[in-house]
Amino acid sequence: MKRKPAPESMKEFQEKLLYDIKFAYVRTGHAKNELLGFLTVFNAKRSFNVRVKRAVQYAPDDKRLYLNIYERKDRDPSIKAPVFVYIHGGGWIGGLPETREAFNTRIAEAGYFVVSLYYGHSPFYPHPEPIQNIYKAFAWLKENAEEYNIDTDAIFVGGESAGAHLSAMAGAIATNPAYNARFDLDERSRHQKIAGLVLNCGVFDLEKAIGLPFRNIELYVQSYCGGKPFDELTEEEKKEISPIYHVTKDFPPTFAVSAQYDALAVLTFDLVEKLHELGVEVEHYHGTGKFAVHAFAVVQALKISKRAMFGIRNFLRAHTRESLRLRMKPKRAKAKEKSK
Repeated sequence: MKRKPAPESMKEFQEKLLYDIKFAYVRTGHAKNELLGFLTVFNAKRSFNVRVKRAVQYAPDDKRLYLNIYERKDRDPSIKAPVFVYIHGGGWIGGLPETREAFNTRIAEAGYFVVSLYYGHSPFYPHPEPIQNIYKAFAWLKENAEEYNIDTDAIFVGGESAGAHLSAMAGAIATNPAYNARFDLDERSRHQKIAGLVLNCGVFDLEKAIGLPFRNIELYVQSYCGGKPFDELTEEEKKEISPIYHVTKDFPPTFAVSAQYDALAVLTFDLVEKLHELGVEVEHYHGTGKFAVHAFAVVQALKISKRAMFGIRNFLRAHTRESLRLRMKPKRAKAKEKSK
C-alpha cells in the first residue's frame, strides 16, 4: 500500500499540478494564436523581394534549435551584409520564427542579413538556456560569416516581448563584464559586440512585471524559471533575470517601442529613463490609438506598425554607418602611420 504524501509534499504536489494544468491550457492557447497569426495578420504585408532559407540548425548538440535566414533577392554577394538577429516573443513558452516574417522581411528588405531564432520554449529550456542558445546562434554566425559574406564584428539584435527581454539581456552581457561572467556561454561568441538593439514592448524587470495586470504574466515568469515560483527565487536570482539591473553607460544604442494599451509599457519607460540617466543613446517610439497593443509592431499591416518600422530602419541605417566608421578609424590610423 502506497504511503500518503506528507502535508508539505501534498501542498507542493497540488501547486505543481495546478501549474501544469494552467501551463497546458495557456500554451495550447498560444499555439492556436500562433497558427491564426501565421495564416492572417502576422505575415501580412511581408516583403516579397526577400528570399528565405528555413530550418538551419545552429547548435550541433541540440537538433531542435534552428534559425531562418532572410536576405534580399537582389543582394550583391560581393558586399558584406550587416546582420540583424531577431528573437521572437511568446511569454518564453511559445512563439516561432515563422510568425514574425512580415517584420523580418521588412528588415531584410533594407539590406540586412536577418536570422530569426528558435531558442527553445520554457520550462523545457529554463533560464539561462535561452540566452545560452542565443549565444550559440551568435557563434554559428561567426563560423559561417565567410560563406554568407556577412559582417559579424558588430551585429544588431531585437525582438518583441520575451524576445525583447532576451535581447536586452544580450545587450547587458555584451557591455557589462561582471554580468557576462555570470553565464556559461559559447566561448566563440562570449564577447560578441552588439551595434544596437530593437526592443519591442519588452519585459526588463520581471519582479515589477508580475505586479502588473498583464494576463498570465506570473505563469510566464514561473515557466522561464523552470517552473519555480518567482517568490522562491533568491534576491540574486531575481536580479539576474532582469536586465534593467545590469545596464551600464556602455549599453548598446537602443530603439525602444511601447504601446498605449499594453500593461507592460511602464517597463519600457523605466528602461528608457535609466538609459537616458546613463547617457546611452536611445530612441523611444510610443504607439497610440486603438491598435496600440502589446507587441503591435510585429503586425506590419497596421499604420502605427509601419511608422515604428520606419523609425527602426532609420535607426539601423544610422548605427550601421556608425559601427563601420568606428571600426575603420583604427585601420585608417595604422595606414597613416605606415605611410609616414
